Formats: sequence, C-alpha cells, structure tokens
Amino acid sequence: FNVSAYDMKWENVQLSLFDPVHLGNTTFNVNGPTYEVKGFEVQFVARLFAGLSIEGSSSVNSPNQTDAPCLESVGVVPGVAKTANNPTPAGQCIVQINGQPYTSPFGLTDTRPAFSPPWQFNVRARYDWVFDTYRPFAWLGASHIAAMSNEPASFPSGDAANESPPTGWPTTTLLKYEIPGYTTYDAAIGVSKDQWTAQLVAQNLTNVYGPTNVSSGQFIESVIPLRPRVINFMMSYRF
Repeated sequence: FNVSAYDMKWENVQLSLFDPVHLGNTTFNVNGPTYEVKGFEVQFVARLFAGLSIEGSSSVNSPNQTDAPCLESVGVVPGVAKTANNPTPAGQCIVQINGQPYTSPFGLTDTRPAFSPPWQFNVRARYDWVFDTYRPFAWLGASHIAAMSNEPASFPSGDAANESPPTGWPTTTLLKYEIPGYTTYDAAIGVSKDQWTAQLVAQNLTNVYGPTNVSSGQFIESVIPLRPRVINFMMSYRF
C-alpha cells in the first residue's frame, strides 16, 4: 500500500494560443496563470487468499487557479500598418478586437483548470486456479474518470447556440464544453498450459459512450467518443 500527498504551486504555466478569429492564423506561446494543486494518490496490491489478488490506484486532486493574467497589447507599433487600428494602449489588457469583446484565454481565479477531473481510479481483481495440468484464470477491472471541462472557466460556453431561444453563436474556435464523467469495465477469462495461453478479452464491456473530449476547433461541436465494446480471442506462446 502506497500513498502520497502533495501541495504544488505551478507558476506562469505556458500556453499555446491559437484563435484565428481574433488573433490571426498563427500560434504563439505566452506565460499564463498560476495554479495551486492539492491532492493525494493511492496505489495498492492485495492477495486476499490463494489465487485471488486485487490491485488498483486512485488520485484525488483539488487544483485552483490563483491569478488571472491578461493578454497585453503592444499598442500601435510605428511602421507596422497592421497595428494602426489597435484600440488598446500598450501594456493594457486586450478586451476588444475588431469591435467585439475579447475573452481572456487565461481563465478566472478560484476556478478549476481544464482537463483536471477531481477524481480518477482504476481497480482490477484476478483469480487464478489449477485444474489438472491447466491453469485457468479470470479477471475483472473498472476505470473511472470524473467530469471536467475542455477549456478554462472564462471561455464562452459552447452550449449557448443549443439553448432555446439561442443566447449566442460560436464566434471563436475556443468554446467551453463540460465533459461528463464515465466508468468503463474490462474483463477476461482464459487458460494456460505449458507455454500456451488462450483467453477471451472484453474491453469497454458495457459499451459506455464517453466522450473523452469535446471541441469546437472546426467551428462545430465535435466529440471524441470512447472506443466501443471490443471482444477479442487471443492466443499466445511464451518462449
């Protein structure tokens, strides 16, 4: 049984920004916000009795954004025609681009950052026994990831266009969606003899949909689902 606890301060996290609607068709890196992450991790392996073992791990995290920097303007640069219409003086936070409000890409203080589920775990139980000259076995496992978001809390909601009546439409490729939590189950049953092993393996046994990610990178809501249920028959030889 292993357990570790931590309190980590992650300062000036570097971010890659790509927002062609507002910032042009280019990607650039900036120093972003600071986070404080508190949590703990647990790993264990247990042999309950002859043949039956259980192993697993889990992590619980409480990340919090502690500051909210902004994207600063360079102002009007002499000799650079593209900055002539910049309404934001140099050094001030950009809040407007092309006459439209611009949302800071750095999130909000006292909020959870993107892709940071509060809880994750996996656990597997396996039973091995002996029958004559054969060594049968079976195992069952579960894996869980809690809900999270794909973007910081300051980003506009991607669900605005789906409300009735609509409260807004996508004006950027950076929209925030909630990714619901999910639990998947895997299992196998098989037998070994000498150097041979044959087994029937099932992944995502209950055919959970997911999704693992939601994005508006192509100006539409796109979803990456979990791989559907897969059942394999496998044979192997060890030498």
